[in-house]
Amino acid sequence: MNNPILNILRLLALIPVCFIVIAIINWSLMHLFIWVLGLGKVWIVLIFLFLGGTIWGIFNMLASGLVMLTTYISPVKWLGAIVISVLSIINGVLLIIEIYEIFDSNSGMVAFLAFVAGILVFQLTFALIMGAIVGEMQREEN
Repeated sequence: MNNPILNILRLLALIPVCFIVIAIINWSLMHLFIWVLGLGKVWIVLIFLFLGGTIWGIFNMLASGLVMLTTYISPVKWLGAIVISVLSIINGVLLIIEIYEIFDSNSGMVAFLAFVAGILVFQLTFALIMGAIVGEMQREEN
């Protein structure tokens, strides 16, 4: 696969595909947060206690898998991981800033939810970076 035309096409497709993948993950994250915030207080407590880790783990696993598949587009082995890592960090910072702007209130519950959402976004950013690194490591093995 040392065709230079194919490598150029893969390089040109890498960044738009990375943006599309990050947009899909953000869209899914938004719907997950809206679903949780639409629940009653009793259901939120029950979901957090019993199913929160499972739901969040499945979401992180799917997002990391999507990022892992995206790294195979890169013509250079390390470039995909670096592009996805940089975009994930920028996306994480922008999402945390947006969360704290949306939850701009002095209420204790709202501040707690903003704090928890910020931690979840930070953990998602780390999971995306790890997914990109694992994708590149698996690519080197094949």
